[in-house]
This record gives sequence, structure tokens and C-alpha cells, in this order.
Amino acid sequence: MGKIDDKKKQKKAALLSAAYQLFAVKGIDNTSVSEIVQGAKLAKGTFYLYFKDKYEVRDSLIASQANLLFERASRQMDYVLQEKEPDSVEDSIIYLIDTVVDQLNDSPNLLRFISKNLSWGVFSKLQIADLDNRNCMDIFDALLSESNKKYRQKELMIFMIVELVNATCYNVILNHVPVELDELKPDLYNSIRNILHQFEVKEAAPVI
Repeated sequence: MGKIDDKKKQKKAALLSAAYQLFAVKGIDNTSVSEIVQGAKLAKGTFYLYFKDKYEVRDSLIASQANLLFERASRQMDYVLQEKEPDSVEDSIIYLIDTVVDQLNDSPNLLRFISKNLSWGVFSKLQIADLDNRNCMDIFDALLSESNKKYRQKELMIFMIVELVNATCYNVILNHVPVELDELKPDLYNSIRNILHQFEVKEAAPVI
């Protein structure tokens, strides 16, 4: 049974790997099951032993890639926090985003895949197994809760930040336009700070 299980895992992994490469370049809508099995060098019937359709493959890939992305970012963040506490909640969020951006810069195919296939609806509810099955919104919410500040419409705020990062980093990382990533980062992170400040609920000054 051990050899059979190993072969099953290898076939499933081959299908996921082939689909990942195709989804990253072509997007899911322009990728067929036939192309996936051709890339995996397997028979078409084998595909349906593991997946109902290509959208189930996408969901499996999104879960696994997001796990890796946020697990690495969380580990790096924990390591830094052991050395020095961040000065503000803004610093914590920007550091988390910075570790994610650096990973995407190191893996252009991952950026292509996420940009083409990860919708906000999926992202906001996505559970990260290596982070106690918290979803992505929970991760940001936990950082916000560590400060004494209050924020209105937190989901909208995080949506704007995530979309800003995705939109600006895509061409900078993949095509190096209009600037290189190191030149983008200061202005990108200042924009994120401005969004956070925009949504912060200010305490009313006491009436004397």
C-alpha cells in the first residue's frame, strides 16, 4: 500500500504542478483540463480520480500557496519581533506586507498565479492551516487589535491595501516598470500608512 500511496501522491503533485504553471501564465479560464494532464504527462481520466474540475485544482493551489506565503511571512515576523518590538501597528502591518512582497519578488510565477486567480472573496475567507486555520482577515485584525487605535470599516481598509499592493507590484516585479521594486517600496508603504490613518477613528477632544 505504501508504494501505491506514493504513486498517487506523485500523480496528484504532478497535476498540481502542471496546473500551477499554466494558471500562472494563462489564467484558469484559458487553461483546459487537457493542457493540465498533458503538462503532467498523465492520462485525462487520471485527472478525475483526484479532482472534480479545474476550479477544484485552483482552490487546492490557492490554499497551499497561501499557506506557504503567510507561514514564511509569519515566521520572519516572529523572528524580528524577538529582537525588537515594532514602534506602531502601522510598522507591524507594513513589515508583514514587506515580507510577502519580497517572496513574490523571488517567485514571479507565484505573483502571476495570485494576481490572475485570487479574488478578494477567496482571499478574505482563506484559512491558513499553519496559522491555526485563521483566515487572512484574522491575521490583519490581530495586528490591528494589538494597538489602542480604532478603525472603521476594517474590511474595506484591508481590501484597499491588498489591492494597492497587488496592482502596483505586478508590473514593477514582472516588467520592472515604471521603477524597480526598491524604488517603489517607500512610496507604497507611505500610501499604506495614509490608508491606515484615513480609516483611523480619532478620539474627540474633551470639551473644556
